[in-house]
Amino acid sequence: MKLFRKSNVSLIISCVLAMQGCASNGSTGNSPAVGPTDELLTNGSFAQGTDGWWSAGGPLSADQQMGCLTFTNGGSNPWDVIFGQSGLALAQGQTYTLSFTASAKQPIHAKALIQHDGAPYTSYLIQDIELGASAKQFDFTFTPSATDEKTQFQLQLGTQTPTTVCVGKASLKGPRLKAKNDFAEVRVNQVGYLPHAQKRATVVSDAATPLPWTLLDSQGNKLAEGQTRPFGLNPASGEKVHIVDFSQVTQPARDLVLVVNDKKSHPFSIDPQLYQKMKFDALSFFYQQRSGIDIESKYVQRADLARPAGHKPEQVTCFNKTDAKGNAWPGCDYKLDVTGGWYDAGDQGKYVVNGGISTWTLMNFYEHEQHGRKRSASAFSDGQVKIPESGNGKNDLLDEARWMMDFMLAMQVPEGKKAAVPVGDQSAHLDALKLTEIDASGMAFHKVADEAWTGMPLPPHKDPQPRYLSHPSTAATLNLAATAAQCARVWKQSDAPYAARCLKAAETAWQAAKKHPDVYAYDNFVGSGPYDDTQLDDEFYWAAAELFATTGKTEYRDAIQNSRYYLTTPKGDKDATGDLYWQGVASAGTITLALVPNTLPQADVQRARAAIVATADAYQQRVDQEGYLIPYTAEQYPWGSNSNLMNRSIFLGLAHDITGERKYVQAMSDAMDYLLGRNPLDQSYVSGYGSRPLQNPHHRFWAHQVDAASPMVPPGVLSGGPNSMNFSDPVAATLKGNCIGQMCWKDEIGAWTLNEVTVNWNAPFFWTASYLDEGDLAN
Repeated sequence: MKLFRKSNVSLIISCVLAMQGCASNGSTGNSPAVGPTDELLTNGSFAQGTDGWWSAGGPLSADQQMGCLTFTNGGSNPWDVIFGQSGLALAQGQTYTLSFTASAKQPIHAKALIQHDGAPYTSYLIQDIELGASAKQFDFTFTPSATDEKTQFQLQLGTQTPTTVCVGKASLKGPRLKAKNDFAEVRVNQVGYLPHAQKRATVVSDAATPLPWTLLDSQGNKLAEGQTRPFGLNPASGEKVHIVDFSQVTQPARDLVLVVNDKKSHPFSIDPQLYQKMKFDALSFFYQQRSGIDIESKYVQRADLARPAGHKPEQVTCFNKTDAKGNAWPGCDYKLDVTGGWYDAGDQGKYVVNGGISTWTLMNFYEHEQHGRKRSASAFSDGQVKIPESGNGKNDLLDEARWMMDFMLAMQVPEGKKAAVPVGDQSAHLDALKLTEIDASGMAFHKVADEAWTGMPLPPHKDPQPRYLSHPSTAATLNLAATAAQCARVWKQSDAPYAARCLKAAETAWQAAKKHPDVYAYDNFVGSGPYDDTQLDDEFYWAAAELFATTGKTEYRDAIQNSRYYLTTPKGDKDATGDLYWQGVASAGTITLALVPNTLPQADVQRARAAIVATADAYQQRVDQEGYLIPYTAEQYPWGSNSNLMNRSIFLGLAHDITGERKYVQAMSDAMDYLLGRNPLDQSYVSGYGSRPLQNPHHRFWAHQVDAASPMVPPGVLSGGPNSMNFSDPVAATLKGNCIGQMCWKDEIGAWTLNEVTVNWNAPFFWTASYLDEGDLAN
């Protein structure tokens, strides 16, 4: 996922993070382990800019060793504007001293708080203060009524006259609460291993020589033993590690434990059906992200996951107000009925660009079944998946993909209709903006979303915000062209009229994109992410490849053969440059040309297949170079890093299809081992699976962490994972400068840069889990 996917996103949870409460917060006990008096705030002098600090209601900047927050709207609650730092831990009965200086360009009232970070927002210190033009010193002493491992300092500034507030010399001194660490130092796939997969664990140890290990069954009997292999420093985590290989054990078993010296792993299984349920749970994510339909209890894993339909019906017009930069948008004289589709992530925006790659991934797995493995029956044939369409005589996987495909078709601008668009060399991050009205016939609107960010919890059917179409974009139009062309292929046999509708939309979109090749995404309203992309030659290649595979027309053949991306795939660069993802889609076109029967010369098809194998080789060869044995050796981890492993797994699976070599599917298994616990945080990044599964993703409906009445996340949802390149949310801000690579993650609902969930991450996760369940390592 692109690094800066969201804008002004701090507004999402400002109301949640700052609301005050008065009940017990669930303390950790009366005898906390504490260290000596220490400084608990990070970067209190602002010598490192604003690192470690966060804001709501306005941007932060650093000036003259002070942090300054400027806000233009005071809001209706004190917590609508906040200057704060999270990640603090306090011990019951200990004495703490808070001090800071503060000033405001205009005199205002403020509240200084130390409080629990999350419901019920218990306050341990709350003081009303007055701020003026001269910096004033404030000093407060308090004794927490409970041990609290999750607190924050806040200066609440809402309801006041807009101004700039600056804070300096910030300090919180007192005994540091020693964090409890229940990490297992022997890291395994906490779910387990397929019988004939390589079964390996990573062990944290500074020892330079091998260590003894023992594998025990559920009764404590010894199944195998051996010596670890010292690996040395793992750069992505900063740990020295050893590798344990117990692949010789192939008999199915449950509750196995690996012991290295006196350190134990979590229990795990050896099971040929390890991924059977997981693949269906991963696919269920899409049903549960559906808009415009009741989510019924009979189709989900638990009754509390059911909810009424969100945004039904959804008949919307173009944004027709003034954007945050003062540009007046004229709107349009029509509405589109865009009911349906998938909510993209933890908010309720729906995007053609992110929906495009996600829908393609689901349909691509179907095409892999048809042309890659040539399976006699799809694993998702009618009646296999719990969705309302099951039993309609159509493939259930295609039924789910169609829910989003229908939405993207509805986002196409009708014939003869106009729309205002940004023109020229514009992007979402430029201040200058020129608007022009064009005949947008055949283009696709970039997104439909809330006018402003909402708080949480907020189930979709209670969303109070007005909804708007943003504007048509070239990227969205090409996503529609590509996926609708794919739709025309996969539905041709089972629903010819629908396939014809998809093909007409795809060819119309292609012509519209050629007519308007440089209409880029722009955030004209702030209740959603921009998904901006100003390099679109990869989208043109992808769309042309899909259209050529479907039609064989000369126009599309010429377009792909004249593209710099012709028959190319990622090179396996160390920094993951070129990996398949929503903003880099060229390799999706090459995959289609290699996989789907078409009229290219056979030599060119073989070139495409060879390119896929070469990419898979580059990924597979990285496994033994990495301390956690994954096909990814980057030291910096981007937003959505877990999805990189899953998208790489698509190439590994296709290479196995092409060559039959087991090493590729083994590398897929290694990637999944990392996601399910063989990682430096000893964390399963998948909800519902493993001893320490994902529990608190950034999501407005699965918001149990901030609201006991909201449901926990369903099983089969993948977290975005470690992100060492962007620390823009309040939780991540506390990690900046304190973590590297694989260590930069927390299971917190407010951590949208670390713990967001999205359709384009669960799609390749579904693809990989489904492939691993096909049996190549089970037998």
